[in-house]
Amino acid sequence: MLSVIGALGVLAWLTTAWAVQAGKRWARPAATVMFVLGTGVGLAGLSTKDTSGATGLPPEPGRAGMIPCLAGVVAVTMLWRRPRPT
Repeated sequence: MLSVIGALGVLAWLTTAWAVQAGKRWARPAATVMFVLGTGVGLAGLSTKDTSGATGLPPEPGRAGMIPCLAGVVAVTMLWRRPRPT
C-alpha cells in the first residue's frame, strides 16, 4: 500500500512541477494540497496503531518517511514566494 501511495505522490508532484513550469494558475494551490496530503499520510503512518497496540510502522522507517515532507515544505514555501503568474 505504501508503494502505491508513494507512486501516486510522485505522479502528483511531477504534474504539479509541470504546472508550475507552464505557469498554470492552479499550480500553487495544488502544490499546497499535495504537501498537506503527503504530510497527513506520513503522520497517519507514524501514529496509527495496529491490533497489538504498537504503531503500524516501526519508528525508524516511519520517521524516514517524513523526510520528503521537509523537501515539500521548502518547495511550497519557495513557490509561494515567487511572483504570481498572470
